[in-house]
Parts: sequence; structure tokens; C-alpha cells
Amino acid sequence: MSSIFVRIYGGILVALLIIGALTYAGVELVNDYRALLYRERMAKGTFYLMAEGYRGQDTAGRQAWSLHLSRLFGAPVAVDDRAGLQLSYREALHLDEGRVVLRGNGDAATVDVLYALPDAPLYLRARLNRLSEQQARATARLVLDYLSERGGGDAALAGLREHFGYPLRLQSASELQLDGEQRQRLLRGEAVFSLSDSTSRDASVRVLMPVDGGADAVPRVLVLGPMYLFDPFPWQLLAIAGVLALLLVAVSTYLQVRPLQTRLRRLGRAVKRLGGGDLAAYADVRGNDPIGQVASTFNGMTAHIRRLIEAQREMTRAVSHELRTPVARLRFGLEMLADCESAEERRDKLNALDRDIEQLDQLIDEILTYARLEEGTPNIEFQPVYLREICEQLAGELDGIRGDIAIEVTGDPDLTVDGDPRYLHRILQNLVTNALRYAASRVRMTLREEGDYRVLDVDDDGKGIPEHQRERVFKPFARLDKSRHRASGGYGLGLSIVKRIIEWHGGDIRVSESDWGGARFRVILPRHQRQQHVLGRGQVTPE
Repeated sequence: MSSIFVRIYGGILVALLIIGALTYAGVELVNDYRALLYRERMAKGTFYLMAEGYRGQDTAGRQAWSLHLSRLFGAPVAVDDRAGLQLSYREALHLDEGRVVLRGNGDAATVDVLYALPDAPLYLRARLNRLSEQQARATARLVLDYLSERGGGDAALAGLREHFGYPLRLQSASELQLDGEQRQRLLRGEAVFSLSDSTSRDASVRVLMPVDGGADAVPRVLVLGPMYLFDPFPWQLLAIAGVLALLLVAVSTYLQVRPLQTRLRRLGRAVKRLGGGDLAAYADVRGNDPIGQVASTFNGMTAHIRRLIEAQREMTRAVSHELRTPVARLRFGLEMLADCESAEERRDKLNALDRDIEQLDQLIDEILTYARLEEGTPNIEFQPVYLREICEQLAGELDGIRGDIAIEVTGDPDLTVDGDPRYLHRILQNLVTNALRYAASRVRMTLREEGDYRVLDVDDDGKGIPEHQRERVFKPFARLDKSRHRASGGYGLGLSIVKRIIEWHGGDIRVSESDWGGARFRVILPRHQRQQHVLGRGQVTPE
């Protein structure tokens, strides 16, 4: 299961890294936008009051008001037109909507704040650094001036609140929770800054500016705030980021597991079909991971079961047919033996019966051999085998029975193939014996190399095999019509045995016409074997 573990773990790890990077980038992007909105909201009220001071003034009045604001805020304040500011499309759009625009100027410590004037095609520009007490006091002073010009009533304050991003209210100093020093500062007409618990996530600042009163009176106080400090990671943002991250993890995990689950379901359906008796069940699962290997083994197993059942059926039919002939001859011979009068005639009949029994014994031996081969695929211990050596050994073994037929062996003596010497010898023995049975004068074994494969041709100069019958010769007990007589011998199992052994070695066998006009049996074997057990192994042959 290591490959599946590595695939899932590696995929989830990569997905987590990507999700982490996307989440971090998304939070930073959202925070940048939130920070921009926060600063615009905090600055809008102040710049609204600054812009109101320019209303109805001529050029000289605007210059004087700009100097006053510069001294009040401790920062350069000026008025400029659209061309002088070189506004972008977004900046112009936001200014026309009455919004504050913050523009970086290359200096990380300062920022240019732009705001449109109310009655002229001009724009207020102030270069500010981070919020300071001077700017807060200046904002409070502008609020008080605005209220005094409009009678200082609550109606004027209510109209002003909509332009500020934080609360504005007038309260009596006695209503505020102040310490002695803060109260004394208010009595002296000074602005007071009140900071809430700085360790809290909702820390805030209030600016208190006295409106009236004297040393003996309790003044009314203009309260700006609370102005909450910018929180880059509020719980709402963290909750949203967490939920999105979990969803992305779930999606990535699903995408990793879904292909495996789909393949397991296909394999499960195939197993269920096989359990229901459908021997044609096939698991359409690809890949070299453990699931793919299990599916490949399953497909090989079902194919092997189908082959075994079909072979059993064919063998049952063929055995009943093949055994009937020698048994009938034995019965007829026994009946003839009873009618024999002379000892010599009885001896001839007994010899004939003995030959029939021997033939029957050979047939049974072939049947048992084929049955053993069909029972299952052995665990072959592959080893390098010199093919030329086996060919020459077989030629020597058949020297006594070949008669006038010549046996030739050609090919590189150093050609080797991974296989079992016993089974390879059985392949050659059956093919050459079959060739001797039908050859007129010669048989040839030819060895050659084709890439990663070894090719062995067995040719004879007999009558050959018709093309429409070439695939039929590998079926059990299948013999051509002209060979079905006792003179040619054989039981139609030799080539079936050859084909089965070749399949064990991951090879293939083909039938064609030889250069002499007879039959050519071509055996193609891979040079190297990649696995020991060959159940379900597909045939690997050159094109």
C-alpha cells in the first residue's frame, strides 16, 4: 500500500501547501483592502471639514486656509487641479463619488490624501504620516469651529456625524469616567486622549476636547470616538478563512480519493459479477499501483477459470471420443482372440492387443499431462538458458527415430532466454517431433534475435497447414483430417501443451508457411522475465 499512501499523502500535502499559500495571500489581500477602507473612513470626516473651509473662497482665501490647515495639522496642505494631480481613472471615480483617496508617494512613512472641494473643480491634497495627537486635536478643533458657526446645536452635530467613520457627541465632563489629571487638563482647555485596554482585541482611542467653561466650571466635552484600532485578523475574517480552507481541503481530499474509490467500485462490481456466476466478469481498472495489480490479477484469474472450464468441457468430449476407438479395438480383438485356433494366431492377436493397450496408455499419459498443465500456472524459477544448446541436444536425442529426415540447427550459440530448461525442452520436442511426422526430407530449427525477444522457427518440407486451419491446431485433440490415422500417430495434445508453456513464459506462437512449402512454427519469447509467477500475464511479443 506504499504507493497509495504516498499518492494520497503527497497529494494532500501539496494541496495543503497550495491552500495555505492561497489562504495567506487571500487574507493579506483582504486586509490590504480593509486597511484602505479603514483609513478612508477615519480620514473622511476630517477632510470634509477641511474642504468645507474652502467653500466660497477665492484664490487668496484658499491659500490662506491652506496655510492655516498646514500649521494646524503640522503637514503640508494644498489645492490642485486634476491635471496637476495626474489622477488615474479609479482615483477620479472615487473622488467624484465624494470618497477620500489615499495615494502612496514612494515614501512608506507618508501618504498623500486627496479630497474633492465642494464648489470648484479642485482637489485638496495633504501629505500625512501615521495618526498623531496633533492631527486628532486639529480634527477636534475643526469640529468645534464647524459647530460654532452653526450655533453649536445637536442638529448641526447630527448632520456632521454622517461624514465621520466614528461617533461624535457632546457630553458633560461629569458624565465621563476621568481621572484627576484628565479632568484638570479639560479644565485648562486642553485636549485629552483616552485609551482603552490596549491588550484587548477591541482596543480604542477617544479624543476629548472641552467646548466651554473655565477654571471653576464643569465644561461640556466634545467626544470623538471611540476610534477602534485596525484589527488585521478579526474573528469574522479568521472564521471565513478557516471555513474556506476546510472546504478546499475537503475538495482536494475528495479529488485524491475519488479515483481510488471509483476503481475500487469497478473492481467490487466485477467481483460481485463473478460471485454471481458470470465468468465473463472483467475489472476495467488500469494502473500499476496495488489496486491496478489486484485488478490485473483478478482479470487473469477469471480468464484462467474460463480457460479451465472450457478445457474441461473440451477434454470431456474429446476423451470420450478418443478412448472409444482403442477400447472398441480391444473389445473386437478379444472377440477375435476367442475364435483363434492356433497358438501362433493367438500370439499375433495378443501382440495386437498389447499394442492397443500401449497406445491407450500413451493417450492416457498425454491426457494427464495436459490436465496437469491446465490445473494452474506453476511458480517457475526462471534462469538463463542457451537455446542453441537445447536444440542440438534434442537433435541428438531424435537421431534414432528421424530415419532419412535431416535435422538442421542454425543460429547464434550465445543467444539466451530466461526460462525453465525442462519446459523449453518440451516445447522443442513437441514441435520437432510434429515436424518429423509430416516432413518429406528435412527439418530445420533457426534461432535469431529481435530486440528484447528471441525467435525460434521450426520448419519442415511437408504439405503444410491450410491457412484457415492454422489456429485450430492449438486446440486440445484437434487434428487435421489427413492426420487422423494411426500411421501419423499423435493425439492432438502436443501443440496445446506447447502453447500453454509458451504463455507461461510470456511469449507467443504462430503458424505460417515455411520457405520449403511446409509448415513453420514460430516461437517468440522475451529475453528477460519481469516476474516469477505468470498467472494473468499478457503476451509480450514484437510487432
